[in-house]
Formats: sequence, C-alpha cells, structure tokens
Amino acid sequence: MSNIFNNIMFNINRGYYRYIGTGSSRDVFDLKNGYVIKVAKNIAGIAQNQTEYAISNYDDSNLFAKVISISNDFYFLVMEKADKIDNISDVFRYFNVSDKRELFHLKELQNIKKKYNLLLGDFDRKSNWGIIKGRPVIIDYGFTREVSERYY
Repeated sequence: MSNIFNNIMFNINRGYYRYIGTGSSRDVFDLKNGYVIKVAKNIAGIAQNQTEYAISNYDDSNLFAKVISISNDFYFLVMEKADKIDNISDVFRYFNVSDKRELFHLKELQNIKKKYNLLLGDFDRKSNWGIIKGRPVIIDYGFTREVSERYY
C-alpha cells in the first residue's frame, strides 16, 4: 500500500474524514478536497473498485463520476465527490423521463449497459446517483453482471 493510502487509512481510523455511507462491500468517506474514498470491506468490494476503475478509464459518456486514483491492491478507490440527490425524480427530470422504465430505455443508459454489462436495476435508487457540475452522474457503478454472479 502506498504512503498516500496509508495516510488516508490513518486519518480514517482517527475519525478525520466524514463517513458518508456504506454498501454491502464498501465504506465511503469524504476526503474534504472534492473527492471521496471507497474502502473495500471484502473481496466483492475489491472487485467493485476494480470495475469502477476500469469503466472510468474507458468511458467517455459523462454519465459516471470519474475515478481519480486507486491503490495497487484495489482496496482503496478515490473518486470525484458528488452532491447528494434528494429524490430520484431529480434524475428523471434531468433526462426528461417520467419513470425508471423510461430512464432505463434511454439510449445513453442502454449503451453503457451493453458496453460494461451493468445491471441497470441498480440505477433506480437515488443513492447510486449524485450531482457534479449541475448534472446527475452515476456514483456507484461497480456492480456488473460478472461481479454479481461471482460474489453475490
């Protein structure tokens, strides 16, 4: 583990970074600099970090919050910090759709679903979205079909 991630872990353990939330396999903390860190809790979290890193590196859709850095062991992932979405209807409004069915049928979402084997059902929760520069972005996108089948 590199020095920077050692320092971050030290600061997490001291309570210096605000805890934002948790999923089944990762905890998220605010680094107070416009970025968050996702810390894997298990092998599934490492797989999700790897997946988000790969998607962020290859994607040019602007639908995803960008990954800035990742540890060599994929245990830590640093990503752009997004503002919270109050209601999933904010996402519907932005994309000019009235419900999740219409959202999932949008060409942009169908494209990323096919390209990255994403499970779109995950994207109907406000916790998977955030706002960066006034536009909704997907902030939790490590749960692909492969990750699901392998670890869940």
